[in-house]
Parts: sequence; C-alpha cells; structure tokens
Amino acid sequence: MGNRVFDKLARPEELYRSPIFVFAGDAQAAGGLRGLGSVGRGPQARARNRAQFQDLCRELSRDGAIDGCLLSPADAEALAVDERFFDGIEVTPLVRTNAETWIWSPRHGSYGTATSRPFRTVEPRDAGFCREQICAAQDFNIRLGLYSITLNNDVEADLRTLEAYLCYAKEVGRTAGFDHFLEVFLPNTPQHGLSAEEVGEYVADNIVRTMSYLRKAERPRFIKTAYTSARVWRELCEFDPTLIIGALGGPRTDARGTLELAHNVITNGGRVILFGRAVFEDENPLQMCRALRAVLDGQDPLAAYETYRAAVARAAVARADATGGAAGGD
Repeated sequence: MGNRVFDKLARPEELYRSPIFVFAGDAQAAGGLRGLGSVGRGPQARARNRAQFQDLCRELSRDGAIDGCLLSPADAEALAVDERFFDGIEVTPLVRTNAETWIWSPRHGSYGTATSRPFRTVEPRDAGFCREQICAAQDFNIRLGLYSITLNNDVEADLRTLEAYLCYAKEVGRTAGFDHFLEVFLPNTPQHGLSAEEVGEYVADNIVRTMSYLRKAERPRFIKTAYTSARVWRELCEFDPTLIIGALGGPRTDARGTLELAHNVITNGGRVILFGRAVFEDENPLQMCRALRAVLDGQDPLAAYETYRAAVARAAVARADATGGAAGGD
C-alpha cells in the first residue's frame, strides 16, 4: 500500500521541500450524475461517469505527481480492496469518512442553504477497509480518512457539529492503525457584516480552539481549509508548529489561478493542498497535476503555467492527428 503521504508527514524536511498534494477524487460524495466533470470538449463534451472517473483516479495515481488520492467510500472499496490497485504504487489511498449535509449537491437540491448537519459514512471500527469487519492494523487497506466540519456562528448547529466531530476523533484515537485529517469549510450560511478576511479569521480561530480539545492520538494528521488571505494564512500556519495546515482548491476558476493559489498556500506556510474540481474539471487533469507538482516543488507559477499550456497544446494536436480533426486550444 502506498505510503508517500505518511513518509512525508514523518520527515518534516521532506514535507517542507516537497509539500503533499492530494487529488480530491471524492466528488461523488457530494454530487450526482453531473458531479464528476466532463470528458471531451465543445459539442462532444459529456458528463464523466463513475467508471471514467475511476480511470482518471488510476491515471493520476500511476503518474505519481500526486501523493495521495482521496476517494468516496464506494470507490475506496472498489480500487483499494477489490482491485488492490494501490498495492504496487507509492501514492496513498485516502477515504472520505463523512459527508456533512451542506456538501450534498444533487440537482434541484437546497441542502446547502441550511446550517450543515453531521453525516458519518464510515465507522472507525471499519476504517481500515478490510475484507473482514474486524482485522488487525497491519491488514488495513486504507489508513487515513477525511472528516469535514462547517461552523456557522450558530450555537445550536455548531454544538451539534463539534460534538459529532469530537466523538469521531476520540474513536479514531482508539483505533490502532488508522488516522484522520480534518477539513474545515468556510461557513455555508451568510455571515452578515463580516468581510471575507474576517470570515477567514473566524475559521482560523475555530480551528485552533477545536484542536485544544483533543489529545495527541485524537488530533488530525493535517488540516484542510480555505485560503482566504496571506495574513490570516500565515497566522494560522505559524500559531502551532505541531499543526500541519493545507488548503482546499474550492470551485474551479482557471489553470493560472489554480497554480497561483497553490503558490500562495505554500509560500505563506501551508504544507498540503487537496484539489479536486480544480483538477478534474480542467481540460487536461494530468497536465494540471504535473504543473501543480512543479509549483509545490518550487517552480514559479507563471513558468509552470507556460509549461502546462504547451503540454495541453501538444496533447490537442496529438488527439487531432489521431482522429483526423482540427486541434483545439485556448
């Protein structure tokens, strides 16, 4: 089983030199038939189905620009347990262990307008995704899971969310061989009167406050949250050197913006990125992952973008030659 994420976490100098990059391939936990991006371009574009998305996870993992691949529980079982896909590569499989209600995004749904409620999908006692319900730690097929929370400045909703998370963290702390990392979203309900930077401060304060309730075995291996501003991000990353802070990618913007975000995250102290839509909604997810890897390893984001654009253009020409059509491109 791939250990690259764990290896970097165990070696601070390696983590600093080459921060962790996880492909967030867990989109089906939120969306439905149209939630996995598309294949093809223009009139030929079609929504990607589950089999095609699993192929994308395999392709990105085999290439190795990423360090980890985050999967929904169903895909984690299919790839890591049934197929044993990760047995022969270095990339680490990870699993989403909850899907709080505000990320539920079916077409015509309105769940995201209400304060988020906890919804657990994987119990810690079966967190290792073993073939049997009870197994030894050394038999675990997946050893790291994601738990996400959203705090909305609402006493009742936030109490419910934090009690559910602390219960989970304590259960994981008693589960040998399995760890978790924590995702902390920005509030999903309007925060009237607060600027974007003040919302970032609210979330940063809640992260360090929540961590103070947990003992060492219960704490997440790293934390994933939104990058709001350089000042807030530096304050969060510098507050406690035992906390490893990473950034989520958020909604897809454009390739250059994605690379600049990754650059800002690591230059201001972040050591992890977990990007999903910014990758699988890109016209060439493989080349985007390679460009992000280059930025994480120190390349200027503009230079990485130029290399990315050249690679995408070459791929378009190759496709056109193979099909006898005209190459596209921006």
